[in-house]
Amino acid sequence: MTKLRYLLLSVPLAAGAYLWVGRDTPSAAAQPEIARPAVLVAPGRVEPVRDPVKLGFESQGRIVAIEVDEGDAVKAGQVLARLDDRLAHARVTATEAALAQAKARYTFARRGPRSEDLAAARAEAEAAAAAAQHRGAEQVRTEKLGDVGAVATSVVDADSAAARVAAAQASAASARYHSLAKGTRPEQVEEAAAAIALAQSDVDAAKVALDQTVLRAPTDGVILRRTAEVGAIVSLTVPAPVLTMADLRHLELRAEIDEADIASVSLGQVAYATADAFGDRKFPVRISRLTNELGRKTVRDDDPRARVDTRVLEVIAQFEGTPGTQLPVGLRMSVHIRK
Repeated sequence: MTKLRYLLLSVPLAAGAYLWVGRDTPSAAAQPEIARPAVLVAPGRVEPVRDPVKLGFESQGRIVAIEVDEGDAVKAGQVLARLDDRLAHARVTATEAALAQAKARYTFARRGPRSEDLAAARAEAEAAAAAAQHRGAEQVRTEKLGDVGAVATSVVDADSAAARVAAAQASAASARYHSLAKGTRPEQVEEAAAAIALAQSDVDAAKVALDQTVLRAPTDGVILRRTAEVGAIVSLTVPAPVLTMADLRHLELRAEIDEADIASVSLGQVAYATADAFGDRKFPVRISRLTNELGRKTVRDDDPRARVDTRVLEVIAQFEGTPGTQLPVGLRMSVHIRK
């Protein structure tokens, strides 16, 4: 009976204790979630839309002039630096003279001999023929005298040889005259034309070599760095840039998104950027490109609690309109993206 009384008394006490504990102790499912920031802040750097270009000479030589310095704005085609071009100029002059000579020969081949040349050649042929006729008559007379013993055999042989020489000379002069009268052969004209083409190619090559002694700006831009001085020797064995330039009219931000936050970033997303140098000023930007590969973090901020071993995704943000202020390349900025 006593045991039954204790049992009946313990049941309501246990039920009351359960209800009391259940009322004051919230369940694990009712625990509030830790709130994450509504705005994602990613570190980034200002860079030109097109990568900076390192400029160097295409030929070797000694630098005689550098026309620009760091920070100078330049236009496309503007001369930036020069090499010693005396030898290159001399080669251009020599090849142009050879071209003029080839053109003169071609003109001569096309026009053929002048009337004066034909008249002179005909006169030479007639003179040679007369001389041959005279030598032939002398030979006949000497042979007759030799037959009767009036002259020595050696005289007969000499006159006979002289007659043959005169006949050959007359034949050659006549051939030259008839050759001139027929004009230049087509093959000679073609050869003269080919000589002009060859000489023109030499001139072109010499002018290219001369142009390679001048360093020009490929586009509009700003000189970022000067890495050579007047008097330095440029070598093609170990090529080195003389100047580095970039087009700073169009800038962008390359920001790094932590691996845990990449799902919060999308193309076309509107954001803004800030920099310590500009205080509370906000620069409107828009996400224009997303890379497809995670990499190591390269932009360091001043927060000592920031992790440096995390993997990040690079995103490109374009400035909306123009920044209104010339932002230097490499400026560290923070991109604020609303999730």
